Amino acid sequence: MERIVLEVGDKTAKAWRNASAKLRNEIGKTIEQLLSASLSNTKEANFELLLKDARQEAAKNGLTEEILNKLLNEEE
Repeated sequence: MERIVLEVGDKTAKAWRNASAKLRNEIGKTIEQLLSASLSNTKEANFELLLKDARQEAAKNGLTEEILNKLLNEEE
């Protein structure tokens, strides 16, 4: 496990310090799951945007699906 630091409001920080170790552990696990899911979704969304941009650039340059298939199927 690695440690990360998150900035929170004063009330949240005080409540965290006053919470039991068991509660902090449970909250930590929940936060880890949320972060993991959010970051995974962000990666997928960024990849989809990259693909969309690549498709648009290819189309702008005249690369159609038919031309791409022809290029991929050419024998060397």
